[in-house]
Amino acid sequence: MFKKSVLSRAIAASVAISGVPILAQAQQSDDMQMLEEVVVRGVRGSVMSAQNVKMEAQQVVDSIVAEDIGKLPDNSVAAALQRVPGVQITRANGEANQVLVRGLPNVVTTLNERNIFTTTGRGISLADIPADLLARVDVKKSASSDDLSGGIAGVVDVYLRRPFDFDEGLTVAGGVRGVYSEKAESTDPIASLTVNNNWSSAAGEFGALLSVSSQDREYMDQVNFNTAPFEQVVTDPTSLTPPNPLEPVLMPNVIGSYFRYGDRNRTSANGAFQFSPNDNAEYYAEFFHVSYEQDSQLNFWVPLPTWGGPAGRVTEFKGDTNVVKEFERDNAPGTITSNQAFFNSSDTTQVAVGGEWTFDRLTATSDLAYTSSEADNRSFILDLVFFAPQITYDFSQNNSGASDVSIRNADGSPYDLFNAEQYELNQFFDQRSRQEGEEVAWKTDFNYEFTQSPIRSVDFGFRLAQRTAFNQSADTGGSPNQSGGRVPLTDFPGLEDRTPEGFLSDVVDLETTQWLTPNREYLLSNRTEIREAMGYDPLPEGPAYIPELFFDNEENNYAAYGKANYETEVGGMILDGQFGARLVRLESTLTGTSTVDGEVQAVSEEATDNKVLPSASARLAITDELFLRGAVSQTITRPGFSDLNPSTAYFQPTPTMPDFGTGSGGNPNLDSVESDNLDLSLEWYFGSASSLSAGYFQRDIEGYIQFYASEEMRDGVPYQVTRPQNTGEGSLDGIELAYTQFFDNLPGLWSGFGVQANATFMDGEAETPPDADGNTEMQPLANVSDESYNFILLYEKGPFNARLAYNWRSDYYLSFNEAGAQPGNSVVVTETDSLDLALNYDFNDNLTFLVEGTNLTDSVYSDYFGGDSSADEYLYPRDTFARERTYSVGVRFRY
Repeated sequence: MFKKSVLSRAIAASVAISGVPILAQAQQSDDMQMLEEVVVRGVRGSVMSAQNVKMEAQQVVDSIVAEDIGKLPDNSVAAALQRVPGVQITRANGEANQVLVRGLPNVVTTLNERNIFTTTGRGISLADIPADLLARVDVKKSASSDDLSGGIAGVVDVYLRRPFDFDEGLTVAGGVRGVYSEKAESTDPIASLTVNNNWSSAAGEFGALLSVSSQDREYMDQVNFNTAPFEQVVTDPTSLTPPNPLEPVLMPNVIGSYFRYGDRNRTSANGAFQFSPNDNAEYYAEFFHVSYEQDSQLNFWVPLPTWGGPAGRVTEFKGDTNVVKEFERDNAPGTITSNQAFFNSSDTTQVAVGGEWTFDRLTATSDLAYTSSEADNRSFILDLVFFAPQITYDFSQNNSGASDVSIRNADGSPYDLFNAEQYELNQFFDQRSRQEGEEVAWKTDFNYEFTQSPIRSVDFGFRLAQRTAFNQSADTGGSPNQSGGRVPLTDFPGLEDRTPEGFLSDVVDLETTQWLTPNREYLLSNRTEIREAMGYDPLPEGPAYIPELFFDNEENNYAAYGKANYETEVGGMILDGQFGARLVRLESTLTGTSTVDGEVQAVSEEATDNKVLPSASARLAITDELFLRGAVSQTITRPGFSDLNPSTAYFQPTPTMPDFGTGSGGNPNLDSVESDNLDLSLEWYFGSASSLSAGYFQRDIEGYIQFYASEEMRDGVPYQVTRPQNTGEGSLDGIELAYTQFFDNLPGLWSGFGVQANATFMDGEAETPPDADGNTEMQPLANVSDESYNFILLYEKGPFNARLAYNWRSDYYLSFNEAGAQPGNSVVVTETDSLDLALNYDFNDNLTFLVEGTNLTDSVYSDYFGGDSSADEYLYPRDTFARERTYSVGVRFRY
């Protein structure tokens, strides 16, 4: 009963997923018995296991398999998945963040094939699942009727280890390492421990497992920014004449920089118990828990070129355009420094019980799971302001995308940024929120095998789930000083602080690389005193929750499916696959609040949605090594709970956004995103750890959800309000190429080399929502890079193995505006890359030493406004973002 290797478990799981093997059952049984006695560890074993999962699956699947316990060379699932063909990630807060499959975020995340999520989201943040606990991750890019519905991009199945994956007896394994974060200048511990015991008795076979992981990290990001340039009326007569006098002058209202840094801790635990009284029955109980805490802050430096109006002079334009490069003021304009102090925490727990029973040719499985997730967020933001006599604003320092200022006294001498007597409290933002999510889910599946029939087996089953999502938030918006007088910084001993030094020193030469800022701990401890001093009630419990940000939603999800698994011969070649359908019924109740004619009213909307989602796949074994695979399906993605919130929150203009207010709201009329999918691939497996494949995919998408900012008038004040909207028809198509090989035929030490390379080429677009005149146009899909590449150089020889991994993706659109005076109603991210290294040395069978590094090229993220012209990147820069670089040293052990 006890599995002997990660490889055998991977193949066994892939066969269970597919429902029918490609080979004759007798041959499969012999192969599996052979695999029971093979112990596969190391880089090559990981590649072999992942290749077997891909080859045996009846869907289009790519996998990552851990080499051994705790031996996946990444910190999280999100970081590991960036190596998979067609998968891209985004980075923030010093780590891999969002996971995109073929450019789309609409992914179902499952844990041991169960739905799992964080609070009110549709899925869990894959950065929250530590790599130390993983056995395998499958990225399913084509759908099967027995898959959980909800992701047009695919399904990410995360598999944690179970007791019967281990040999009989006691196994203790784990590791500890120190991670040095270069920008944060901090060394922090990451540790994990797995204890498993399997034993036999007269009652049957038993297994018990406990795995724990702790990841503590300090991190730092450094970001310089410009806002979109607006039309300005420059009144100073000494200003340069624009190159095009009949056109308006364009200049940002706000520029600046910020350090984003903090201390983040994730503590995770996975426990499992398995019991098998005989060969025909197995029972289990499992739990998973992850606790997340983050203390963080953003230290902002915000020069305001148009404070009180653009009363200055242009001293330089960008080339022969009317876009301002350099602007001077000598009438004491305001500059803001700010600290955004945050504390965030969340806890997510899933417990499950279930079993599997075999009755002759019928196999039944049943699983009952409860998932609970909650999060609390607290922040207090304080802006300080000082007024300097002379400032020169450079919107493109050294002709880069970074902005900078030169600040002087009236006599031209340098201004002292650290003289606290020059600062006063300007405005604050007081915020808090709580989110809760729960789900109870029960599923039962059956597999019935036939004999002497092209239909080798059928799968059928059902799933019942009740899901709730609750949110309440408080946000004062910008609250300016209304005390009736100046509130000096020096009235608050302990509030004064300084940022770290050397802002963007490795990227661009800036004049302002450190500044005075409020102290984070003081802000969170003394917010009531600050509120009172600025003329507001103290509110010791925090600001009142905003009715428009409240929702308490419930969904009842019913699903049933049937699937036939077939195998036959065509021209002497084996053809197998599956066809079936999934019937899904969703009953939802959306509860929130809305303001009508100045009165807050409860809003409750009920909806019912029925979908039939067919799917089919086929795999032709042209030879024992060459496979042609195809799949068609229909899939859906439900809108997020916050996207469906029927309310809108508005915030008044502030000194940093003086021309308009801001707002955000949901859209209860959002429809599910629907997609018709086609996948084709040709796969050549020419060695146990060597393969070459080419795949084509096409998605015809209806109602893709994208976010748009548009102007709304409220009490005579313009607001830029962001809402989700369904787009019209859209499409996404592309090609994936993948190549893996170990060069065993090379002589001597060279035979240890191997390579993995993959490339994805995509093109996606969607029809915009109709404008006021009913007109639409096609625009690119957000987050979709036309090209992305991975190149991984592997080496394994004797006790030493290494991996050097390079990742690159081309530019892509990040967001869109419906309208606006600024040029280019979109934000475009430039190409990004990353280089990571992992070195391992096995001192003996039980102990491994490791050295790792991430972002070795110290790559810089940047984006810009526009996208309509090749000149936009220079003319309208937005962000210049220096990411964290890390180095790790540690040990792993197994006994």
